[in-house]
Amino acid sequence: MADCRAVLTLRPPRVEDADALVAACQDPEIARWTSVPSPYTRAHALEWIGRRLPTVESYLGFEDDVLVGSFSLLEIDVERRYAEIGYWVAREARGRGVATRAVDWLRARGAELGLSTFELLIHQDNPASQGVARRAGFTDTGERRPAPRVSPPTPPEWIVYRRNDA
Repeated sequence: MADCRAVLTLRPPRVEDADALVAACQDPEIARWTSVPSPYTRAHALEWIGRRLPTVESYLGFEDDVLVGSFSLLEIDVERRYAEIGYWVAREARGRGVATRAVDWLRARGAELGLSTFELLIHQDNPASQGVARRAGFTDTGERRPAPRVSPPTPPEWIVYRRNDA
């Protein structure tokens, strides 16, 4: 297991990351809390790696060249200075502060883009991610929404955590 003080490196995904993505995404907890398909295949990984959207920046996180998670700025809106932050952390890397460090990194990256308002949408039954939100300085707004970017819509079980750095 990597030390909790291991350097976390975030970079855009590459084709050579596909096998590590497939292996990590077999964890049912990732599919439970995200929109990652299950079972997750190499075709899914390659499609995600090749995806280019103007409102999304995706990164993979590594400690000592080992994949520890996927982290993204989503719904980027420069006019509103807004982005949602989404992530998952590989099973072996959970509980070591990886998500909190990545969320901080994504906020800094968002600031470079001129963004100042960030949201995390976290399922009401996911206390670990709720803890990440609080440790990263986000506040529960009291608002509940359906799961983002899924169809058909889900019940409004996703807590909106917000941080405004303006």
